[in-house]
Amino acid sequence: MLKRFAFISRQFCDKYCVPDGLMDILMEKAYTNNVSKDLLYSNKLSYDYDYYAFTKSTKTLHAILNLLKDKRYFFNEDIMMLIRSIFENHILSRYFREHIDIEIEREKVINEFIQNPLGISLGFYIKEGFSVKTLDGEILGNVKMPSSYKMGSEKDYYPEFYSYLCEFTHCSFGRIECYFDGANFYYDKNNFRLEAMLFTLFVFTKIFEGVVTVEGENFDTKKEENRCYNLIYDSLELQSEIFDFLIKKYETINFNKDTAIISLYLNEKNTSNRNSIIKSMLLKMKKSLDDNEIGSVIKEKNESGKYIRQYPGNW
Repeated sequence: MLKRFAFISRQFCDKYCVPDGLMDILMEKAYTNNVSKDLLYSNKLSYDYDYYAFTKSTKTLHAILNLLKDKRYFFNEDIMMLIRSIFENHILSRYFREHIDIEIEREKVINEFIQNPLGISLGFYIKEGFSVKTLDGEILGNVKMPSSYKMGSEKDYYPEFYSYLCEFTHCSFGRIECYFDGANFYYDKNNFRLEAMLFTLFVFTKIFEGVVTVEGENFDTKKEENRCYNLIYDSLELQSEIFDFLIKKYETINFNKDTAIISLYLNEKNTSNRNSIIKSMLLKMKKSLDDNEIGSVIKEKNESGKYIRQYPGNW
C-alpha cells in the first residue's frame, strides 16, 4: 500500500504540483517591478502551500520506504521521526486551506505560513523567541506550534499521537527500551515495525485526502481521478483492520523483559498503564479514519462494513 501511494504521488507531483500563485507574483515583479496586494494575498497561494506540503511529504515517504528495506539495523524509530514531519505537513496544510477563503483570516494565514517563513529563511526577518521581526525590530507575527492548527478529529488524537512521536524524535530517555537489552545498549533492535508502517500509512493518507482527492482537482482523465479515490478507500479499509489488530495486541501484551527491568528504576508499586494509553490513542486514530471534512472522499459503509466507492461526477 505504501508503494502504491509513493508511485501515484510521484505522478501527481510531476503533473500537477505547480505553484501558480507564486509564479503570478514573480511574473508581475519581473515585468512591472511591483506586486499588487491582490496577488500577494491571492487564495491561489493555498494551492501552492498544499502542493509544497504534499511534495515534501512524498519525498519523506520515499525516505521511509528506503528505511523499511533495511533488515540489518531496523530504522523504525527513525521512521517515527519522519512520520511526525508528514503529520505536521497535514496539520498545517489543512488549516491553511480551511482559513484562506475566510476574508478576515486571509492576510494573517498567508503571513504566518508563507511570507514570514520565507523572510526568516532568506535573512530578511529574524525570529526572537516566538516573535517574527524585521531587522529593525518591528514585530510581524508569531511562530506557533502545530497544536495551534489542529482541526476536526485531529483534536481527539493529537495530544497522545504527537507526544508519542516526539518521544522518538527527541532524546527522551523514555524510549531507552529501543536501544537496551537489560545489560547493554544496542543499535539494531527491531521495535514497533508494524506501528511504524501503519502510522506512515495513516498520516500519508490524511495529506493525500486533503490535497489530491478533492473535488475540482484538475485530473487529466476520469480514470486517473478514480484511481486516487480507490487508493484512499483501499487504504482506509486496510488501516481499519490493522488498527483492530494492534488494539487487541495492546489489550493483551504485558511488559517484555527489557521493559520490566527498566521499570525497576522507578520503584513504582502500581501497575503501569502504558498499554491502555496506547490503546486509547489507537481507538481515537481509527475513529478519525471516517473524518469527512478533510477532502472530498465520501465515507459511507455498506452492511458488511466496507466503504461504498463513490467518485466525483457520480454524486
